Amino acid sequence: MKKTFLTLIVALTAATSVFAQTDTRIFNHLSVGLNVGTTGIGADVAMPLTRFLDLEAGFAIMPRIRYNTNLHLNLPGDQVSIINQYLPDQYKVNFNDIPIQGKLNMVNGKFMVNFYPMPLNGFHITVGAFFGQSKIAEVYNTEEGQLMAVNKANEVIAEHQLPINPVGLKLGDYLLTPDAEGNARAELKTWNFKPYVGLGYGRACPGKRIGFKVDLGAMFWGTPEVIDHNGTSLTKQDWDGKDGGAFRIISKFKVYPVLNFRLCGRIF
Repeated sequence: MKKTFLTLIVALTAATSVFAQTDTRIFNHLSVGLNVGTTGIGADVAMPLTRFLDLEAGFAIMPRIRYNTNLHLNLPGDQVSIINQYLPDQYKVNFNDIPIQGKLNMVNGKFMVNFYPMPLNGFHITVGAFFGQSKIAEVYNTEEGQLMAVNKANEVIAEHQLPINPVGLKLGDYLLTPDAEGNARAELKTWNFKPYVGLGYGRACPGKRIGFKVDLGAMFWGTPEVIDHNGTSLTKQDWDGKDGGAFRIISKFKVYPVLNFRLCGRIF
């Protein structure tokens, strides 16, 4: 996938050599743009390569939005009652409602090539890539030692050889277990290099002093990987966890939808 998109970028750029000697737009303008969209907020610069191509480079940052949600354990009510019979009073808790906090953490650079099939029209096809950190989201418990009761429950299951599966938190299709101190954390990771393809309208480097551009496309970031606090990649299973907020939803995406609005000004 990565090689394919790189090849497309090179091919589009190389094709412009046919027009290079007669085209007066080659690097003759520079624009600066501000962006907002599903990749966050950002800024970029753009220059025309020919009448048919613009080059665009910049960055996009998703604000570190925190949100609160709950996770449930992989235990039906009757099994909770059985385990609670063996637990000390301080660890007899409601296993079905575990409050946690989530955080989005997307930071990317970008390089795009905009191809205009009809030079006098703003319609364009874009090929390029986002690149940056692989961690895009994380979840964690909010109080130190908050999940010690889960560890105690697993100790009871092992000690009394109860016919109950080990206890963990259902995070979408993944099962998250606490560390020895009763804390749990999971990170959602994707490719560092994320190819992009899309369509849009408007020029990255406008003919007028001020311009507007909108793009709709797809960022290909591979199968998201859920990593626990031990650095272990968790195995996807059919837990059917309903909680986890944005973390649970994004973990199901191999392709991230991109809708971006850009307001730009031409410097020269």
